[in-house]
Amino acid sequence: MSERKYADGYRKLRPADEPRRIAYEVLYEVCAQGAFANIMLPKALRRVRREGNFSDRDAAFTSELVHGTLRAIGRLDWVIARHVNRPLVDLDPRVLVLVRMGAHQLLDMRVPDHAAVSATVDVAREHLTDGPVRFVNAVLRSITRESSDEREAAMAAIADEDEALGVRYSHPTWMVRAFREALAAHGYSTDELEDVLAADNEVPTVTLVARPGLMSIDELADEAEDILDTRVALGAISPRAVLLESGDPARLPSIRDGRSGAQDEGSQLAALIAAHAPLDGGADERWLDLCAGPGGKAAMLAGLAQERGARVTANEVHPHRARLIERTTRLYDSIEVVSGDGRSFGGGRSAWPLASFDRVVVDAPCSGMGSLRRRPESRWNRTPVDVEELTKLQAELLDRAVALTRPGGVLTYITCSPHAAETRDQVARLLEGGDVDLCDTVALADECAPFPLGVPDAAGRLSGVAGRTLQLWDHRFGTDLMFVACLRRR
Repeated sequence: MSERKYADGYRKLRPADEPRRIAYEVLYEVCAQGAFANIMLPKALRRVRREGNFSDRDAAFTSELVHGTLRAIGRLDWVIARHVNRPLVDLDPRVLVLVRMGAHQLLDMRVPDHAAVSATVDVAREHLTDGPVRFVNAVLRSITRESSDEREAAMAAIADEDEALGVRYSHPTWMVRAFREALAAHGYSTDELEDVLAADNEVPTVTLVARPGLMSIDELADEAEDILDTRVALGAISPRAVLLESGDPARLPSIRDGRSGAQDEGSQLAALIAAHAPLDGGADERWLDLCAGPGGKAAMLAGLAQERGARVTANEVHPHRARLIERTTRLYDSIEVVSGDGRSFGGGRSAWPLASFDRVVVDAPCSGMGSLRRRPESRWNRTPVDVEELTKLQAELLDRAVALTRPGGVLTYITCSPHAAETRDQVARLLEGGDVDLCDTVALADECAPFPLGVPDAAGRLSGVAGRTLQLWDHRFGTDLMFVACLRRR
């Protein structure tokens, strides 16, 4: 029997197991086609559950294989490169995805070596010809023959400290340096760098928000306990947060009808701060969310505005995301959703004159360095050039936001990134312009949160400025790395 016929017969005798097959399909779409794991994986899991017998245990294994592989790509590629005699960029993308998937099982999961190799090769046989299948098998078997001590010694021999940390914690070297600089810029010790990097590789807790005026946190907690049969906890950072130990929140009626949603505690707190910051006289009726997609903060603002007789204008540049905001906020009468470029929003003969909003929120597009634990693939899709382009956009949005804020009104700047150029430097630039003053955002956060955050006194300060900015950190607060700065228009 020829080798090719043997491979065909083998495929029929032992098909790939379903969890690994699904994981490979999702990983290939994410790594080779640019798809988003947080969209592709739930869609794939819903499909296989409808089609057949796919257990919760299968779903958990698939999720770990997908998210764990994506989180560890940098370290996995470093290991794989030690067992391949050509640049990894020259490999067939399907081969590289399969080897990464197998290496993650070998190095990071409680899967016996023989099972990790053979089961991954089973998937390879369904997608590759014999030569590439043998290559996948050979590379994985070579990895099993290298001891962890040998890998540790090779990692310790990397001369550049940031590069070594990048390999160990699976981050691009430029991001490691950016996190180091961000810690110093926000008033924290750079000794916390490894804690920051390690936290990015932890599985995030599923956090829900009970939307103001629609549901209480006790109602949401009771619903989650009863329907998901899981333990829950109330948030320590946001007074409207409920944390789940396990379970699919999509099963909750309140999620489906819009009374609650999935939203990180840091994101919730940022919206609460924006609505809580005191104005310097005048009315408190017109609020603007200048970059409102996908709508989590807009929903929080709409609920708080409705309780206070105010109205929110939620602007989003992309029409399809504007429709998503409409769906997210459909239970509120206090919000209008519009679509336009935030850099030129309002003014002229529009319905939104300059200097007419009491509160303006700029939740600006950013590098996403603050949400790497939730979107692990994004760490490999960003470059320093992206940050340079984003900071220009952020500056233009902020300048327009200042012009739209009335004297005595408050502008709240939010990013999901601690990068100094996207946060502290943007605030410093606005303060130099002389049109705004920095509020004590840390004090505002302590007033909004269920408990004082315990931010170090030296954190968030700018030289010669009385106010403070707020930078959240996962390793300290358990949240995404949200940055918040409240500024009052002179």
